[in-house]
Amino acid sequence: MVSGLLLVDKPKGLTSMEVVEGIKRRFRLKAGHAGTLDPIATGLLLILVGEATKFSHFFIGMDKAYSTKVKLGEITQTYDAEGVLVEKRSVDVSCDDVMRVLGKFIGKLSQMPPPFSAKRIGGERAYNLARRGLKVDLKPVQVQVYRAELLSCQLPYVELYLEVSSGTYIRSLVHDIGFELSCGAHVVELRRLKVGRFTVEKAISYEKILGAESIEGFIIPIEEALDFMPEISLRGELSRRVRSGAKIRLREALNKTFVRLYADGNFIGVGLIEGNVLKPYRLMQGL
Repeated sequence: MVSGLLLVDKPKGLTSMEVVEGIKRRFRLKAGHAGTLDPIATGLLLILVGEATKFSHFFIGMDKAYSTKVKLGEITQTYDAEGVLVEKRSVDVSCDDVMRVLGKFIGKLSQMPPPFSAKRIGGERAYNLARRGLKVDLKPVQVQVYRAELLSCQLPYVELYLEVSSGTYIRSLVHDIGFELSCGAHVVELRRLKVGRFTVEKAISYEKILGAESIEGFIIPIEEALDFMPEISLRGELSRRVRSGAKIRLREALNKTFVRLYADGNFIGVGLIEGNVLKPYRLMQGL
């Protein structure tokens, strides 16, 4: 069975789940994404296929980078160009003002997710509640902006480059920047450039993937995709014990960390070290 990480360049207009479902139908395999992109957004979407889906949570929490085109002077219901216009304001700011305000948003922030978001409230997506005109009771989340740069400025349009922690809503960030500028703002275009060490330059277009006879040539083996983890090689009795789900005592206590496990030279899954104990965390099937 095909298993591993697929880097997809998502087109505009599709949800992340629509991309996943299209790939599942085309190749008849198990798949899931590791981090949602809005329908208006394009760019890097990480999709795990086959057995690699059990490792998706290791990728969801990675830092991300985006470029975005922003229009100042207009506030929309969804904080992007697809939403209903709720207010227009004059753009009495300069490009220098934009640069100055961007500096205020670098660092740790308390951010309110947009009302039209995929956040779950009582088991239902926030955007479903918002579309029905119901109150969306969201709570602020702690995020971090590592870089916020002005790429171009042709008022009322500006283009930004943003490096952020996982869970950061670029629409909310742009909305807050517009509020700080006193003129309002919304996202016109959004493109995800990076997730962790993975870049959109290495991604394959969704159309090319669907047009291929096989998906195998596009897949990154999961052990290679997880190479940010240290590896431990096991042999003989230790290999057998781990494959059966048993814990192993280590000679010395180590900091809590996840590790790639290899048994007799073959990748068998991910282990968790806590103190002086190594225990299987997620193992491949058919060991």
